[in-house]
Amino acid sequence: MSALIIIPARYESSRFPGKPLTKIAGKSLIQRVYEQCVQTEADVIVATDDQRIFDHILSFDGNVCMTSKHHENGTERLIEAFERILDDGEEYDVIINVQGDEPLIDPEDITRLINMMEEEETDIGTLVRVMDSVDDVLNPNVVKVVTTVFDEGLGDALYFSRLPIPYNRENPKDIDPENYYQHIGIYAFQSEALVSLKNSTPSPLEEAEKLEQLRWLQNHFVVSVIETEHKSIGVDTPEDVAIVENILKRS
Repeated sequence: MSALIIIPARYESSRFPGKPLTKIAGKSLIQRVYEQCVQTEADVIVATDDQRIFDHILSFDGNVCMTSKHHENGTERLIEAFERILDDGEEYDVIINVQGDEPLIDPEDITRLINMMEEEETDIGTLVRVMDSVDDVLNPNVVKVVTTVFDEGLGDALYFSRLPIPYNRENPKDIDPENYYQHIGIYAFQSEALVSLKNSTPSPLEEAEKLEQLRWLQNHFVVSVIETEHKSIGVDTPEDVAIVENILKRS
């Protein structure tokens, strides 16, 4: 099964402008993400809307393509990049979307997702992790996911939310993190499923929670999940840079 990792990377960010080019222990954020991805057997390309990022990727001999500045989300940028690749005559069975702000993403987890897409009849695959703190459960920036019962390590997503779900009706204040799954923002798409998302429109649940995954569920796509023990730290703010650097020092 042929697989392509596409890393969307935009320069403008309301919380952290220029984030992909921010240095983390001597290397840019986007280079660290790229280097994690090339440890898999998949091909890798960055999809950007900015000439500075484009030139930087070329400076370390990375693969990159330029995309529009007018996409509403990373999936739209992903689709444009994939369509450009199809126009060039290349074909892939599975497309992996790795966020450009995940410098600690584990290559083994990417490979596990690719293998799952080969073995299972699913449209989209992603990762979940048992949560380890009440603060994360209560944090609306940490996305929670409820799944079906796992069967041989595989489940299907039932719902994604920024709120603590499931809700403990008998004792709402009794929050055990081990009863909650955190969504890890990496996605594997069957190529046909990715292309079909091009004409999808925001769904009511997506509009309410501001989570694109809910559009997929409401449009009857099967989103399967596998569990990981790795806690990937996303770089959302300048303060996160120091957190990642400390982790790298300890590794």
